[in-house]
Amino acid sequence: MVKFIVDSTFGVTREYARENDIKIVSLTLLLNGKEYDEGYPDEWDTFYKEYVRSKAAAKTSQPSPDKYRIAIDEIFAQDENSEIIIMTIADRLSGTIGSAKIAAAQYSDKRVVAINSNEAGPSALMFLREMVKAQQAGATMDELLAFADELKDRIAMQFIPASLTELARGGRVNKLLSRLGNILKIKPVFEFAKNDLTVYAKALGFNRAVEAAIAHLPQKFDSILVYYIGDDKNIEPLKDRLFRKFGMSSIQVEPMCPVGGVHIGVGTVGIVTLASKEQ
Repeated sequence: MVKFIVDSTFGVTREYARENDIKIVSLTLLLNGKEYDEGYPDEWDTFYKEYVRSKAAAKTSQPSPDKYRIAIDEIFAQDENSEIIIMTIADRLSGTIGSAKIAAAQYSDKRVVAINSNEAGPSALMFLREMVKAQQAGATMDELLAFADELKDRIAMQFIPASLTELARGGRVNKLLSRLGNILKIKPVFEFAKNDLTVYAKALGFNRAVEAAIAHLPQKFDSILVYYIGDDKNIEPLKDRLFRKFGMSSIQVEPMCPVGGVHIGVGTVGIVTLASKEQ
């Protein structure tokens, strides 16, 4: 049977991991000299509260190959005939895939494959959920790998940052433009899709940025969720606009992992969609 290993940035809950027999390998954060395992979503508030309180920059680091080896060995200890797919955060954002591939290569007599999901945080979670559905429907290893390639082309993540400070700190926006944007309340709308980060709109104020984000969504989608970073105060206005636009009565809300959050900024909100095959 095919088993999955993912990293902590996917935001998999303990319950979902247990129910679907998924192994989680944690990334690490460093803040004010203290190291934090990113861990599960129910642990993230502790880090975010300290991050907001300290106002210091945080650093992130990828897991070692040994962490992946431990997860792989645990699977083979349960069933030596298992086949394993390791899925990681997009290589545009982290070198985690390198550690996963080093570990996978040490099992030449087994079928262990490490793949770059091209996703991050909530979009990676959507990616995983679709893979689990296919796995439970009886897809083979080869079918799952082909399906993963298809998902990479169909999933897109948009976000509206609360401020541009963290993005400027990471070099993703110009520092002068960051200051001006924060003062003038100019909100760029970002999209991360197919392992590429782009700005496709700039709006004056949050409400107009939300309208730009919704207008950019695919005409047809099979799945949608909204997400927030550290503080969900802006989620309700975003949900309300989606409800009005698409006639929804409910929508999945997910937190963004701290590894992604410290590079984008607390208070950011966004949308993830899985576009339908037929547009």
